[in-house]
Amino acid sequence: MEKNYFSWLAAETPSQWNNDSAVESQVDAALEMGAIGITTNPPLSYEALTTDVDTYADALAAIDKSLDPNEYAFRAMTLVASHYSKKLMPLHEKKGGFYGCVRAQVAPYLRYDAEGMLEYGKRIAAIGKNVMVKIPGTKAGIWVLEELAALGIPTNPTVVTTVSQAIAAGEAFERGCKRAEAAGITPAFSSCAIVMGREQDYLAKLNEERGLGLATSDLEWAALAIVKRGYQVYQDLGFRSKIMPAAFRCAMQVEQLAGGDFCSTIHPKVQKQVLEAEAAGTLRREDFVEMPVDEQAVARVAAALPEFRQAYEPGGLAVSEFDHYGAGVMTLDGFDITGWQKLVALKDR
Repeated sequence: MEKNYFSWLAAETPSQWNNDSAVESQVDAALEMGAIGITTNPPLSYEALTTDVDTYADALAAIDKSLDPNEYAFRAMTLVASHYSKKLMPLHEKKGGFYGCVRAQVAPYLRYDAEGMLEYGKRIAAIGKNVMVKIPGTKAGIWVLEELAALGIPTNPTVVTTVSQAIAAGEAFERGCKRAEAAGITPAFSSCAIVMGREQDYLAKLNEERGLGLATSDLEWAALAIVKRGYQVYQDLGFRSKIMPAAFRCAMQVEQLAGGDFCSTIHPKVQKQVLEAEAAGTLRREDFVEMPVDEQAVARVAAALPEFRQAYEPGGLAVSEFDHYGAGVMTLDGFDITGWQKLVALKDR
């Protein structure tokens, strides 16, 4: 049978990919097309719990409803990570690394609480050796990433929307790995999720509010440019961690990252766009990761939006500014409202 685009990507390029959903039918379809793991977050976990009801009903009913609401939400969320840890463990044990991994995120309300995130991170890691702990790229999150790496715990920096955050996360992982080695602990693996679509959403919001008239295609290229620059910086600096392209918004962004030495995470909606584009003959099977972006499009966005320049330049933000950069704030607020609070509400069903 002829490979589709995703099967080709996984089998014939250095690029691997995850399913950006925890709904069972979507996970199974992605695995058939060569996906090697899955990504979760609070909204995706809630979607899984309320879609695959029979899978989780008994375990959800067994959670003590007298628990603190946030503790209840945490236990509900980790049912999903636990389910997929078991399901994908054979693949992880066979091939190691990112293969057969589940990415699970700490609660978004803890974004500025270093000790709170560290404790959650340890509990998430205890689910299984193939569970990677997702920590947001806030100032506190950068500290937590180093601490988890020092313990030999696999990590996945997330809600990273700027090159500066990606660099800080890579440096934190390096420091943690060196501490682990000094303590006789085998360093874990890590991938840094640059959520380009979240940056694109933020730039689109600013574009609309300010009446700038930038085309959506320009914003797509600008968001992609951040990932490509982050990837190049990681290559240049020799980080052990790998960039993880995430939150794709169109088929072009998937095509233009083909061939990269990383593991992307791609939502089923974008998977569908990619397959439709290939069927229409508008998607090419080539390694594009080293190819330049549309420089004119990026220049137009850079001229109009200083926030993009902050995201794109390696020194665009200091660590002390990570907590207040708009794309990160908007994303974590969204995770809280559309994911965490809904998990909390499951307690009263």
